[in-house]
Amino acid sequence: MTKVQVLRYFSLWNQSVAALMRQLEPDIYHCMDYHAALAPLYLPEKPIPMILVLHNADYMGVIETDFINDRFWKTTSTMRRLSLVFNLRIRAIRKYVLFEGRFNMLKAGVAYIKETQNGHGVCAVSANYAAELKRERMLFRGLPNILPLDNATDPADDQGTGTKELKRRRYAAKAALQKRCSLNEDPGAKILIFIGRWVKQKGVDHIAMLTE
Repeated sequence: MTKVQVLRYFSLWNQSVAALMRQLEPDIYHCMDYHAALAPLYLPEKPIPMILVLHNADYMGVIETDFINDRFWKTTSTMRRLSLVFNLRIRAIRKYVLFEGRFNMLKAGVAYIKETQNGHGVCAVSANYAAELKRERMLFRGLPNILPLDNATDPADDQGTGTKELKRRRYAAKAALQKRCSLNEDPGAKILIFIGRWVKQKGVDHIAMLTE
C-alpha cells in the first residue's frame, strides 16, 4: 500500500471499531497498542473507559505526512488533509494525534486516557517494560503510573496435574496439530511454532535460515 492508503486503512479501521463499540456498548475498551487507539475519538457523545496495553512502544503508528502530494491534496494544508482522511476536526488532530511534529496514533490513546481518566489505564506487558517506558519515553511523561500485567498462570489451573498427564496432553495436542496441518502424525517429530511480529527484532531472519 502507498502511505496515503495506509492512512485511509487506519481511518477505516478505527471508525469501524468505534461503530462496533457504539452498537455493543461495552463497559471497557481494551486497546492493544496503537492500531485502534483513535477509535474513542469517534464516540464524543459517550466516552468509554479505556485500557491501553503496550507490547512494544517502538511501534507507535507514526506516519510521515509530507508524502500526501497527489493532485487532490495540492490545495489543502497537511492538517486539512489529515482531517479529511480521518474524518476528525483539525483541533482533534492537533490535540490527540500530533506528537513531536509527527502523526502518532499511539498518542491518541495516551491523550484520551489523560483527559478522561486522569492518566489511569495504561499497562505494559511486564514490570521492567513499564519502568522502561516511564523512564525513556517522552510520550508517557505525566502519567501517574504504567501498571505491569501479571502474565503468570493461575496455579489452580494445574492443581493435581502430574508429569504423566501433562505429557499425555502434549502428545494429544501435537497429534491434533499435525492432523490439522496435514503433517505426518509422528510423535517424535519436532515442531517449530513462531508467534510474533515478522520483524528482525523478533529473529525471523534466524527462522528463515533454519528452514534452508
